[in-house]
Amino acid sequence: MTPETAQNRPPETAPETAADTWPAGAETLVARLRRSVPDKRFRHSLGVAEDARRFASIHGADTGKAWLAGLLHDCAKGIPTSEQVAECDRLGVELDPATRVCPQVAHGFLGAFLARRDYGIDDAEILQAIRRHTVGGPDMTLLDKIVFLADGTEPGRHYPGADAVRAAAVRDLDEALRLFLDGQIAYLSSRGGGIHPSTLRFRRELG
Repeated sequence: MTPETAQNRPPETAPETAADTWPAGAETLVARLRRSVPDKRFRHSLGVAEDARRFASIHGADTGKAWLAGLLHDCAKGIPTSEQVAECDRLGVELDPATRVCPQVAHGFLGAFLARRDYGIDDAEILQAIRRHTVGGPDMTLLDKIVFLADGTEPGRHYPGADAVRAAAVRDLDEALRLFLDGQIAYLSSRGGGIHPSTLRFRRELG
């Protein structure tokens, strides 16, 4: 599949390589997600799925896994942010101390649990990419990087330097991630916000 073909696919159409990745059809998963999250978040998720599939096609990752991880990366967003840490505790989802004081990133951890329980996803690589899409982590895989970056490049994202990140993403994932993370870290620092240790480690490992 060429990058152009991937880019021009309808966003709710799963790639052929995803046929064995989930037990239900793509339309079923899309419909379930549509019912579970706000409309704006649903549209964002379709955009992330499409960018993740496109980056996977360009950089040699599994397009089916990338599309599915992108589709479900925010599947926990139907739960209010203020309730997500408590929901993680109720469900036995382990959170590190930094995430507990930064609840806006807890949805990645919770989302990996829900992707397995509610959407039937049992692929460890997909679940890890969902779990890591908010804060990154050590030794990020190609799929981890693709989903993390796609979350920041889908067409609905608007921030200083976004076009440069999008342009770099088709050349070199690590270059694009450095640009994206530097911008995000600078923004959070300027606002006095905390930066998750996993994000800082991820950035250091990129060089």
